[in-house]
Amino acid sequence: MSVSPEFNIETQTFRFTPSVPVDHVEAITLASGTKAGDYVVVSHEEPRATYVIEPNGSILVHGLSRSEVAELAVQELLLNLGLPLEGLSMDSGEIIVSFSLGKNVLLEIAEKRFSDIEMDTRIDAIRISASLHKATIILYDNGKGVVLGQSSRKVSEMAVRHWAEKLDNEEALK
Repeated sequence: MSVSPEFNIETQTFRFTPSVPVDHVEAITLASGTKAGDYVVVSHEEPRATYVIEPNGSILVHGLSRSEVAELAVQELLLNLGLPLEGLSMDSGEIIVSFSLGKNVLLEIAEKRFSDIEMDTRIDAIRISASLHKATIILYDNGKGVVLGQSSRKVSEMAVRHWAEKLDNEEALK
């Protein structure tokens, strides 16, 4: 294949469940949180991230792409709130991976040649239903795009390589 995509993880969500649920009042008082309906939002400066304390006391972390960094940041929050670190569990959520194919895409050809591709006129891009990889790829005519709906970087990259090869074989890349 003559296409070598470049990838970048933009963000990933993580959910941390501490053994002792985070109390909303303490999160507001001790961590400068802000009440937002049934949730409390806490901004973190270093590293830059946003915590969302859910009604059940679990913590969603937005704005970080590495699980190790997210875990350290949540441990810091828990220590600031006087909560134990033991029993902390983590679930990884979806990631947003951006990429560049390094080639332009002939959107009309791509749409005509594949039933899994549809033109999204709202954003002047094609949407690829990458069902084999359980993801959606949004691809612009300049060869740049994003992968949505996937929680694995490797699977996201495989989906882009798979579709780049298919598009290249159909001469939809130039």
